[in-house]
Amino acid sequence: QDQCPGGSCHPQLGDLMVGRGAQLSASSTCGVDGPQNYCIVGYLEGEKKCFTCDSRLPFSPQGNLQSHRIENVITTFDSDRRLKWWQSENVHQVSIQLDLETVFQFSHLVLTFKSFRPAAMLVERSKDFGQSWKVFRYFADDCSLHFPSVPAEPASFIDDVVCDSRYSGPEPSSGGEQVVLKALDPVFEIDDPYAPNIQLITLTNIRVNFTRLFTLGDTLLARRRRNPQEKYYYSLHSMVVQGSCFCNGHAKRCVPVDGGRGDVFTQPGMVHGRCVCEHNTAGENCERCQPFHNDSPWKPGGETTPNICRCNCHGHSDSCHFDAARYEETGGASGGVCDDCRHDRTGPQCERCRPLMYQDPQRALEDPHACI
Repeated sequence: QDQCPGGSCHPQLGDLMVGRGAQLSASSTCGVDGPQNYCIVGYLEGEKKCFTCDSRLPFSPQGNLQSHRIENVITTFDSDRRLKWWQSENVHQVSIQLDLETVFQFSHLVLTFKSFRPAAMLVERSKDFGQSWKVFRYFADDCSLHFPSVPAEPASFIDDVVCDSRYSGPEPSSGGEQVVLKALDPVFEIDDPYAPNIQLITLTNIRVNFTRLFTLGDTLLARRRRNPQEKYYYSLHSMVVQGSCFCNGHAKRCVPVDGGRGDVFTQPGMVHGRCVCEHNTAGENCERCQPFHNDSPWKPGGETTPNICRCNCHGHSDSCHFDAARYEETGGASGGVCDDCRHDRTGPQCERCRPLMYQDPQRALEDPHACI
């Protein structure tokens, strides 16, 4: 089942959030220090409009429906999933961050809001465990107001950073409107998925920064009403970060990065990060050839060519190294040079007998007694 077919192979996509509640954080959550009131924007007379948030303890469908911690946004298929959500305090600048344990391949992000969508937000990623960050996309109802220096027209190239206004209007005010970000827009044809500018599909961390709340002009009425701010906050039903283990086209199955024991519980549906490498490759992301397979330089798996790592020493050596000059000399046919040929052998592939020894014509090239 593990064998890759003719070309490259890739692990299955899944939700990178699943099983990573401890690696997910939010800069603001209502009720973490004690009960806090909040209200909803309601239109019906007599409808209950104000509630309490108390996130000191985790959500429980039996005893703690008022807890709105960030781990509530991880998708589950429990019957109570619509009863739980994450909710911030009444502040404009709030960020949600997922920290992964290794490099993953990112496919898309889906945010499903319970409240109004933000008037402005941006999504960033890091490929070096949070040392540096790069913006994927800006979102705003009015791009020229919130992000004046960012182009608002559709991207012309795959790595253009633009501002999108499709997902930021005030309607609907609730009910799970989604914000969708695809890592690789299907509009663009991709010749080389491993080109440096396309490598934006890999990440170790992803951060969603909400920068401006929708407030429906209530700020003008603050003096005349009881705390209108209590009605404005960010709240999310779910956040899905779709992606897969990153294996450079040389694996289709992954295991836990820490080499976790098989008897340790891991959540069903969790996407693991260490590749089970094929094609004689090695490394957490199959990013190099195994020691005895250096006939040609390592390459990622192509769509039609698997780029398998190989080396041929006819059984007379246990290691070989890559030699660029030989690779050029042979027109790219072979760059592997065998180390310390045994059985009186010599040559880049131990294919000749050493001086004053001769190949026995009755014996095969692989025979340890063929040089006489």
